Amino acid sequence: MNLVFMQSNGMSRARGATLATLEAVNRITGGSGIDDPTDMDVLKGQYTTVVATTIEDRNPDVTSQWHSPQDIPAEYDPLNRCIEEIAHFTRAYRAALEAPCIVPTYEKLDPMIPYEIGHLVPIRSESGEETGFRVPEWTDGGTLMLDHVNFSDFPAGNELEAEHEGRMDHYGEMLSMGNPLILWKERFIEARTALYREGRYGAAVTLSNTASEVLLDGLLAVLYWESGKEPKDVADTFAEGRLARRVKRNFSELLGGNWSLDNSGPVADWFHKCYRLRHRVVHGGYTPTRLEAQTAIDATLTLSSYCSDRLIARKKKFPRTVMMVIAEEGLRTRGKWCQFMREFKREVASAEPSWLEASHMWRNEMYNALLSGD
Repeated sequence: MNLVFMQSNGMSRARGATLATLEAVNRITGGSGIDDPTDMDVLKGQYTTVVATTIEDRNPDVTSQWHSPQDIPAEYDPLNRCIEEIAHFTRAYRAALEAPCIVPTYEKLDPMIPYEIGHLVPIRSESGEETGFRVPEWTDGGTLMLDHVNFSDFPAGNELEAEHEGRMDHYGEMLSMGNPLILWKERFIEARTALYREGRYGAAVTLSNTASEVLLDGLLAVLYWESGKEPKDVADTFAEGRLARRVKRNFSELLGGNWSLDNSGPVADWFHKCYRLRHRVVHGGYTPTRLEAQTAIDATLTLSSYCSDRLIARKKKFPRTVMMVIAEEGLRTRGKWCQFMREFKREVASAEPSWLEASHMWRNEMYNALLSGD
């Protein structure tokens, strides 16, 4: 493996963003806005390009065992080997010089990477004898198209349509109240963003676990609210550091099902592949692989689906929670929009005060009691 670092200047992303902003101003003002600045040297970009040279030893029989090219171990893939070596150098550099630089990963690279293929040919002396040294002779080249979605200059989501208005209002109300039933989804989206767009594998793991903890505690609070529990009577249940205990005991009592943290199943898989992995990352300084980060995200998503399944199974006991968490749309998608839920929506839901507000007040009272120690 050989690394060569080369410096160059060019159009920076900041300069491109500034030009786009000026264009938008001129579109709004009908062309009478700010003129393009003639001197934008302050926004000139400085780039470091790493020319990495390694052996092409890819074995299709081995690499086919992985679903994604970025998951192939470095010893079997030349590109991943180069990325790993550059990342190792960068980590050593930033630790030695305390430089706030970004460690490169597969997802941080541009979508297209130029490459050259060559051979090592021997250097011969003037008499024609081999000297024992070799130099590369480049014979072919091209561009690698990487398998990620980190197109930073393109929008990441779909355009808003008129049909989304009601859904936006609902989620906006939940967000304003700090409802954990939407906040967990925010953390989960951030975890996916950290993995797929930013290539921050450690952050993806910690955010996945944060999402799952917000989901579990938020759901448990709403279940206790609908059960009619007094906030102060169950406040101690939500004490910090007792999440594993809450999962094993309280969810099993309320929703039934398998909430064991051992053996297998959605809950056990989450506990070992996300919760405990997060502990290694946060407290042990461990740097997870991309595949481990992906597994943590998958385990969190599976856990959320299991929570929904168990909640639907207890819909007659917790209809309000079902309507807030899964809603009619989700029940219809799962084929669970039954007569009981239709009658409950028509005869009960329409006559009761806002469940979001009531559960929000209950949760605040519970945390106040927990923090006060009463």
